[in-house]
Amino acid sequence: MGDPFEAIVGAAHVSRPDADELCGARVVAVVRPGSAEELAACLRAASESRIPVVPVGGGSKLGFGNDLDARECVRLELARLPASIELDPDEGVADVAASAALEAFARAAREVGKVSSLEPLHAGATLGGAIAVDPPGLDFSPDARARDDLLGIEVALANGELARAGGRVVKNVTGFDLVRLYCGSLGTLGVITRACVRLRAAPETAATARARFASLDAALDALARSGFAGRAALRVDSGGVELWCRFAGAAADVEAERKLAPGAAGSWDTLRAELAAVPAPGTARVRLGARPSDVALLCRALGAAVRLALPRAGLVFACAEAAALPELAALAERAGAAFALERAPGAGPVGCDAFGAAPPALALMRALKARFDPARVLSPGRFVGGI
Repeated sequence: MGDPFEAIVGAAHVSRPDADELCGARVVAVVRPGSAEELAACLRAASESRIPVVPVGGGSKLGFGNDLDARECVRLELARLPASIELDPDEGVADVAASAALEAFARAAREVGKVSSLEPLHAGATLGGAIAVDPPGLDFSPDARARDDLLGIEVALANGELARAGGRVVKNVTGFDLVRLYCGSLGTLGVITRACVRLRAAPETAATARARFASLDAALDALARSGFAGRAALRVDSGGVELWCRFAGAAADVEAERKLAPGAAGSWDTLRAELAAVPAPGTARVRLGARPSDVALLCRALGAAVRLALPRAGLVFACAEAAALPELAALAERAGAAFALERAPGAGPVGCDAFGAAPPALALMRALKARFDPARVLSPGRFVGGI
């Protein structure tokens, strides 16, 4: 019968590694489709042969999520897909291929005076991977998330179809919101091939200030008393707590806000680099999300493990040894906080789900998985509850 993947993409674009592992499973083939149509055909072939596939863009987020619920898999490399970036600055939208590098997209947007909430955080990240994983960055807030800037999307489904949802305008959603359904689903419902993204006007200028305090409470108190209402972060180290404040906008507004916040000039990119760094083998970066008013409580509960907190976004990031992860997941459940972890790619299994306790909507999520991927070949097990 022959190799179904070679028949689709050509023998030159299929390789058989002798010893390679991906998300805890042995890689039996690396397949590199050259178009969205070839990608969709590969997914159909995988469904027919019931072999799991893991889509890989830049490979920067393979440490997110659970290991595969499979012993073998196909690594679906997306680097050969066209990486087009089409900007319409007058309309404030961009149509971008999922394989396009986020850095290239951000650079193209800046050249026409625009920015996107899908700013590059991890080196080598692609647009599709950033949407599929949806990791919160330093500029995250409950009312300004990356998924809110997704206007339209094209996805290759397990049955070999290319499905489209949304469009090029902001208010285009009626009924079930399929665009955001794929955002953060870790490739378990389909493989993103294109997206239409909202663009925003780039700020005229930006600045950062930082100040050191002896304790978390002192830093939070200084932030509350300052009157500053913009982005803020708390960086914890052995010497205490640093309060970082970020200002962006018109030059006059930035100058006025800068006078409100304590501290000397700093670089926001320093914090970005720390958040983007891959956890060391044997450890994981843990993210807890709750109400902004609960950030101080979460930080106290986590103790010395805390590394970074975004007090106005309700997020706390900690670093922990693998053995401590089940207890941290239990702590998050007791506190009513969302839990997620990131490991070094290829790290061994941990004793808990990467997303903590099962959510109330788990039955619905499993029903969606069964509807979109009945053969269960799209990254099985990687999402919440082993979906």
